[in-house]
Amino acid sequence: MSSQPGKPYLILIVDDNDELLKSLSFALRTLGGFRIEVARNGAEGLEKAVELQPDCMVVDVKMPEIDGLQLARAMRGDPATADIPLVILSALVQDADRALGMFAGADQYLTKPSKPQVVIAAIQRAITLTADERARRLNELAESEAEDL
Repeated sequence: MSSQPGKPYLILIVDDNDELLKSLSFALRTLGGFRIEVARNGAEGLEKAVELQPDCMVVDVKMPEIDGLQLARAMRGDPATADIPLVILSALVQDADRALGMFAGADQYLTKPSKPQVVIAAIQRAITLTADERARRLNELAESEAEDL
């Protein structure tokens, strides 16, 4: 994923909270210089991911139709969206929630509320990951979880 030279990165925010969509869109546009598209549920987010091929997605977990974990798994299982960087931004704060998000395919997992600068940094880190690095990190996560059993 890379934005065209001179063109800001396109970020797709998927969340069912209109207030968060407005505030995060504004912050990412003004502080991060990103272009923003939004989707209000996981099903719409998946459609837009295929259609728009964003440079990164910021996804909530608890949403109607398709939740964020289902969305992440669907994206990672589809060659058309498998390599789109993905940041989960969720109110679910337990270690188990974070592990589920990472296993589903998130590149970064942030909890709400997160400062806009933290979200921007997570997006930038996610964008720089290669497919090989993503796969290696997932394998390392799986191995560390297996050791904990």
